[in-house]
Amino acid sequence: MVDLDRPCPHEHFAADVAVNRIGEDDPGNDTGLPNHYSADVRVRCVDCGEPFRWIGVPAGLSPHQPMCSVDETELRAPIRPASSDPDFGLGIPGFAITQ
Repeated sequence: MVDLDRPCPHEHFAADVAVNRIGEDDPGNDTGLPNHYSADVRVRCVDCGEPFRWIGVPAGLSPHQPMCSVDETELRAPIRPASSDPDFGLGIPGFAITQ
């Protein structure tokens, strides 16, 4: 729990990263090959447990650009294998939350 009377200097951090496989190239052929990957990243202070928020990243999910969760504590970054074509992941729907 964060004590606002004694601010933490935030000197030690932990980052959790989850890599997600989304969709399949051809759902009918049972290859199980994804057509999109996403790296979801959370950062927190180890000493006080306070989560960090991502700055300047729109809220939502996109296969084309990094976005964050509504509470800004999770970065959702699309990634692709280095050997894949630059258009890897096209056709995957996304969403954005605006004010």
